[in-house]
Amino acid sequence: MLTILEILTDPGDPAKPNEDALGSAGAHAWVIDGATDVTDGPVLDGETGAHWLAHEASALFAENAARYGADLHGLVRHTIETLSLRFAQRQLRPPNGRHEWPSAAMALLHAGEGKLACGNFADCGLILLEDESDEGHVFGVQHNSREARAVSRTAELVAALGPGERPFENAAVMDYLRANRRRQNRADGYWILGIDAEAAAHMRHWEIPFDRPYTGLLFSDGFGSIVFDYHRLDPATLVRRAALGGLRSILAEIRSIETIDDPECLSWPRFKRHDDATALLFRAEP
Repeated sequence: MLTILEILTDPGDPAKPNEDALGSAGAHAWVIDGATDVTDGPVLDGETGAHWLAHEASALFAENAARYGADLHGLVRHTIETLSLRFAQRQLRPPNGRHEWPSAAMALLHAGEGKLACGNFADCGLILLEDESDEGHVFGVQHNSREARAVSRTAELVAALGPGERPFENAAVMDYLRANRRRQNRADGYWILGIDAEAAAHMRHWEIPFDRPYTGLLFSDGFGSIVFDYHRLDPATLVRRAALGGLRSILAEIRSIETIDDPECLSWPRFKRHDDATALLFRAEP
C-alpha cells in the first residue's frame, strides 16, 4: 500500500510559473522537474516548454498509471510518444535544434506485489528509509565527473557576471546551456524525459524488494539540494525530519541558505538564487 503523507511544491520565483510538477495515482507517485527553456524565442504560445512538459507529463502519468502498473518503461514510453504528438500540434514553429526541445528530470515510483519499482531521469530522486534504520537508500541522484565539470564551469560563468547581470541574459551562459541541451537524448550525451521516445529504453530503473515498510521521499533537485548540494542533512535525516516536522520547515531552511548564506550563488554555483522545489513524502507498506 502506498500512502501519501504530505506534498509540497514551491516556485523559485513567485512571479513565474512553477516548472515542477508532482502527483500520485493508486500505487504510483512521481515528481517532475521541467528544464528551464534556453530557446532562441517562443516555441509554445503563452507557456514555457518546461512548464508545459512537466505538467502535461504529470497528467498523462495520472491518466495511464493503472493501465501500465509495474511496467514503468511502458508508461514512460507512452507518455513520451503522446508528448511528442501534442508538442507538434501546439508549437508555434519547428524547433531550431535539440536545445529548443522541452525536457524534464523525473523520479517515478510504483509500489507493487513484492517489489518497489523506481524509474529516473537526471537529478530528481528517491530516498527510502527503513524503520529503525540510520541509512537512507538513494536512487536517481548521482554526482560523477561530468557533473563535477558542470559545477566548475557554472562557477566560472557565475563569477564572470557583471553587477546585477541576469545569467539567462548573458551570452556566454546561454551558449553553454544551449550546447549542453543539444546533447539530450543522444548516446554521447544524456537521456531525459521529453519528446524523443527512444529515451524510455534508457531510463534508469531499479527494483527493490518490498518485504518491509518504508518511509520515502520523492524530490526535485531544488528540494534535494539541502542534502546533495548544501550538505546540511544526510538522506536519512532528511526523511526523518520530513516525517516528524513536515516538508515546509525543510523548505524554509533551503530558502534561508540561498538568501542569507549564498545570495550571490558563488558558494554553491547555480544560475538561479532559488530553484523550484518539490517533494512528496510517502509511506509504503507491503
